[in-house]
Amino acid sequence: MDLSDYTPQHDLSRATTLPARWYADPAFLAPEKEKLFWRTWQPVGYVDRLARPGDFFACDIAGEPIVVVRNAAGTLRVLSNVCRYRASTIACGEGNCATLRCPYHGWTYALDGRLLGQPEFKGVQDWDRAAEALSGYRVETWAPFVFVNLDAHAPALAQVLGDIPENVAGLGCDFNKLKYFERRDYVIHCNWKVYIDNYLEGYHVPAAHPGLLQSWTTSNTAPPPANQIVMALVLWSRRARSRFSAGQSGVRPNSPIHTSSVLSKRPRCFRSWMSAAIG
Repeated sequence: MDLSDYTPQHDLSRATTLPARWYADPAFLAPEKEKLFWRTWQPVGYVDRLARPGDFFACDIAGEPIVVVRNAAGTLRVLSNVCRYRASTIACGEGNCATLRCPYHGWTYALDGRLLGQPEFKGVQDWDRAAEALSGYRVETWAPFVFVNLDAHAPALAQVLGDIPENVAGLGCDFNKLKYFERRDYVIHCNWKVYIDNYLEGYHVPAAHPGLLQSWTTSNTAPPPANQIVMALVLWSRRARSRFSAGQSGVRPNSPIHTSSVLSKRPRCFRSWMSAAIG
C-alpha cells in the first residue's frame, strides 16, 4: 500500500493531520485490523460476566470472532469462535456451558479448545483429532476488565499499561470496586480514526467543555502537568456519570466511568460503550 503521501512529523509546530484518503479509502481497513487491532490488547468485557466455571460470552475483535470462557479449573480462556469444519459460528451471546457445540454439524469442543467429538466420522482415515482444536488467544485482566490480544508475541498487558494502574490508584479511583451495571452501544457513522482524533485532542476542551478546565487559570500558557490532566478527566467522568445515572437506582453518582470502543466490520462505523461502578 502506498503511504508516501504522509510523513510523520515529531515537531508539533509542523505537524499535519493524516491525508483524507486514509480515512475514506476502504483499502486501509484490512491492514489496520492486521497491524493495529489484532496486535494490541483490546478490552472485550468484564470479569463479572465470567464468575462461574462454564460462563462465556462471544464477541469479535475487528471482525475476528472469539469466545471468552472460564473453564472447569477456573481459568479464563479465549478461543476462536469458528468451527474447524465449514467455519460456522459456535457460540452466540453469553451463558453457561460444559462444552462448546457447533450448531451446524455438531462438532463439540472442550472449554480449552480440544475437539471432543464429531458425528458420523467413523472410518475416516488420515486425520488427527488433536490437530483440530480451536485456536487459542491471550487473555489478561486489569481490575474488572478483560483484555484479549490475538498476537502471541505482543508485550504483556502489564507492560503496555505501565504506570497507569498506579496513577489511577493514586487519584483515589479503586478500579477493583467497579462492577458491571449496564451496556449502552453508540454506533457512530464515521471512520474510527475520526472518532479517536476528536476523543484524544484537547484543543476543543475550552470551548466545548469549559467546566473541565475550570481550575486552570487563563494565564497558564504552558501545558498543565500530566497528573492535572488525569485528575481533570476523572472529575469530568464523575460529572458525566452523575448525569448518566440520574434516577438509576444502585449507581453511585460519584463513581468513575470506563469507556471503550470497538471497531465495526464496516470501515465507516464505530461503536463506543461505557461501564460504571455500582454500590
